[in-house]
Amino acid sequence: MGSGRQVRLLLWKNWTIRRRQRARFLMEIMWPVLLFVGLVWLRRVNPLYRQHECHFPNKAMPSAGVLPWIQGIFCNANNPCFQYPTRGESPGLVSNYNNSILAKVYSDVQELLLNDPEFQHVARLWRELNAMSTFMETLRSRPETVAGRGVKVEAILKDDETLTSFLLRDIPLTQSVVNQLVNAQIRPEQFAFGVPNLHLKDIACSLNLLERFLIFPSRRGLYAVRNAMCILTPQRLQIIEDRFYANVDFFKLFKLLSLLCECYGRVVEVNIGQSVTDRQWL
Repeated sequence: MGSGRQVRLLLWKNWTIRRRQRARFLMEIMWPVLLFVGLVWLRRVNPLYRQHECHFPNKAMPSAGVLPWIQGIFCNANNPCFQYPTRGESPGLVSNYNNSILAKVYSDVQELLLNDPEFQHVARLWRELNAMSTFMETLRSRPETVAGRGVKVEAILKDDETLTSFLLRDIPLTQSVVNQLVNAQIRPEQFAFGVPNLHLKDIACSLNLLERFLIFPSRRGLYAVRNAMCILTPQRLQIIEDRFYANVDFFKLFKLLSLLCECYGRVVEVNIGQSVTDRQWL
């Protein structure tokens, strides 16, 4: 049977079925017509409108910062569409709300507090005071931690200190005596419970008291300082003390004291480790 005859038989079969089932044949014709009429009606009732190009504001990730992340969530809750490009599409920008009131307040607070030199000094002073408090507590409970260790006088003076020139010019002291004083080390364990109730005249004229509070590079330096300071009047010694306190950089002092305590802690750990190793060997 040829292909042409098969096609004619198939068409005859379909036509016979449609003629016998006239309701089905009618629905097959009317259903597409009704759908087409409905689409035409919807088109006439709701005319088309032009939609401009949409630019959606970006939403910053948490790594961009807490403020941009929160603004991206709350300010874009309705997912607005803008006709023009947003700020966040520019290279290097992660937020569309850098000029918002909240962002300006946050920037001003950060500039006034976090970036202000005086505020940074206050924060630095707070950290140093905490370290100093820890050091003093360790010093009171275990004074042997820093026994024999000291803080060099020259290391705690300000960078623009005037103590040396004052001792040389206004007292006056010799260059060798001044060098011995600024190179001496202060024993911090003597000040664990405050400043001792002693007169400067008594300390300056006593070798034992000088060695109690200061560590000199040599015995000759100890004798030279004692001989030079003992002849001064109590008023002149008080002026020297006041000038010394005025030239002390307390940030340097706190840092050196904390480092001194840390160095002792490492030494103790090493000694404990060695003793444990020796016990295991035994």
